Amino acid sequence: MFDFIPLENYAYIYYNIILLFIFLTILHTTLYTGFTEETFKFNKIFEFILFGYILLFMGLRPVSWYFGDMWNYSKTFDYFSIGWHVDITKDFIFYSIMNFFVEIESKTSFFFFIAFLYLLNIFIASKRLFKNYSFFAFLILVSSFEFWSYGTNGIRNGLATSLIILAFTFMNKKWIMYLLFILAFSIHSSVLIPIGAYFVTNLFNDKEKFYFKVWFICIFLSFFIGSQIENLITNLGILREDVVNTYFNNKELYASSFSQTGFRWDFLIYSSLPVIISYYFIFKKDFKDKYYQRITNIYLVSNSVWILVIQASFSNRFAYLSWFMMGLVVIYPFLKQVFFNNQFKIIGFVILGYFSFTYLMNFILRVI
Repeated sequence: MFDFIPLENYAYIYYNIILLFIFLTILHTTLYTGFTEETFKFNKIFEFILFGYILLFMGLRPVSWYFGDMWNYSKTFDYFSIGWHVDITKDFIFYSIMNFFVEIESKTSFFFFIAFLYLLNIFIASKRLFKNYSFFAFLILVSSFEFWSYGTNGIRNGLATSLIILAFTFMNKKWIMYLLFILAFSIHSSVLIPIGAYFVTNLFNDKEKFYFKVWFICIFLSFFIGSQIENLITNLGILREDVVNTYFNNKELYASSFSQTGFRWDFLIYSSLPVIISYYFIFKKDFKDKYYQRITNIYLVSNSVWILVIQASFSNRFAYLSWFMMGLVVIYPFLKQVFFNNQFKIIGFVILGYFSFTYLMNFILRVI
C-alpha cells in the first residue's frame, strides 16, 4: 500500500500523473503523423504503463473512511467475516465477489481485484473499438471527471458502468451484450438507465436529430418545472424508498456536501461537450457511422434523465450514468476517420481540452 501518501493528496497525484501522460501524448502526436510503426509501439507500450500505474495506485490505496463508500464496503466485508447476516439479494454479483475474498481473508485483495475489473473492462473496450489507437481512447476515459471517484468511492457504480462500456462494444453480438447488461445490473441496479437508453434508442435511431431535440427540451422542462418532475418521480413508486430519501429528500441535509446546489449550470455545460461535438461531426462533417450514432443517442437519452432531476441531492450520481461514456463520444470520430489536416496532432489537444474540466473542477474551483 501507498501508506506514505497523505489521503487528501491521492486524487491530486492521480490527476497530475494523468496530466503527464497527456503531455507525453501531445508530444508524440506533434512529432509523428499517425499510421506509423512508432505510433503503434507508443500505443502498446503506454497503454500498459497507464493501466499498471492506475491499477497499483487505485488498487493499493489504504482502506479508509476518506474514500467514502469504500469504508462502507469495508465494514460489510467485516460483517461477512464474522458471520453476520448481510442481505445480498440486491447487487448479488458484487457481494458474491466480496464473499469469495472473505473466504480467503484478504480485504486488500478484494479492493485490488475490483479496481482491476474496473480498469480491465475499459481497457478491453478501448482495444475492441480502436485497436492500434486504443491508448488514446483509454487515456481519455480514465481522465474523465469523476473516473477516480467512481473507482475509489462509488465503487459498485463505477464497476457496473465500466461493464456497460464493454457491453456496448458487443452490439453486433447481442447475447454477449445482454449477458454483460445482466452482470452490470447485478452489481449496481442504477445502470438500468443506460441499459434502458439502449432499448429506447431502438425506436427512432434512424431519425438523427430526434434525440438532440429531446435533450434540449429536457433542459427547458427541468429549468421551469424541475421540482414538479421530481415530485412526480418520487410519487410514482418506481424508485426504492432509500433512493428517494437520499437523492430527492433532505436537500438541506446534503447541501453541505456540495459547493453549490440547485440547477447545476457547470455540470450542464460539461454535459453539453459531447452533444456539441457529436452534432458537429454527424451533421456538419456528415460522419455516417451507425455505431457512433447509437452511442450518441444512448448518451443523449441517459443525460436527459439526469437533466430532469438536475436539482436533486447528489444528482452527480445520476449524471455519471451518462458521463461514463462521454470520453468515448468525444474521441470516437477522431480515431475513426480523417476530417482535418494534421488531425493526428489535434488528438492530444482534444484529450487535454477534455481533461481541463476535470482539472479545473477538482483542483482550481474544488467543486463537487
